Amino acid sequence: MGRARATSKYVEDALNLTAEVEEWTKELSDWGRISSGGLGKPGEGGLALWDIPGEFIRSFEPSLTSDSQWDLFEDMASVREDYNQLCAHSDSFLARHGYVREGGKYRILKPSEDQIAVFCHGGFGLTWLAHLLQIPVSLIWSSFHLPPSSVTTVLFDQRSDDYATPRVIGLGDVSHLYKAGLEIPMSRYEKPNPYSNNPRPSGVKGNFW
Repeated sequence: MGRARATSKYVEDALNLTAEVEEWTKELSDWGRISSGGLGKPGEGGLALWDIPGEFIRSFEPSLTSDSQWDLFEDMASVREDYNQLCAHSDSFLARHGYVREGGKYRILKPSEDQIAVFCHGGFGLTWLAHLLQIPVSLIWSSFHLPPSSVTTVLFDQRSDDYATPRVIGLGDVSHLYKAGLEIPMSRYEKPNPYSNNPRPSGVKGNFW
């Protein structure tokens, strides 16, 4: 959580607040890797599940679903329990803020207009979005990208007095970096790969190298 905590420190200082550490929001560095991408961590020969090529995920007929993805995509089987635990932590976190999950929607126990900022890493962010939006996580991983330092905004859209549903109204926004004249940090930490012949940087980031 080092980089996420370092990022949050700027907001804490600006708003005179102290962030609460939610351990379940840490990066998924201990989750399994794609077997064909090597055995190491991303940047060390391994390929993270959230870097899976879209052409592979979209080659399944019929298309992968929230249920079938665990059985048809072999590498996902090892993280099924990890994903379920993340979902449980998410539900507990939101329940503490007055929103209790029922199926894919959230019963409103305590209406709130609070704005909650969660500082996290890209792999976790995508995986959490899959649960919030009730979209197969394999499809989220292979279809969306959250650049470093980006901002994603999720509105709990309320159309009745009883329920709210998460709706993304901003994804991977980096306009604040452009405004400040900064470059998007795109994986320059990924050095040439000594562990296998797989190219670096890995995954979608290779499009921007």
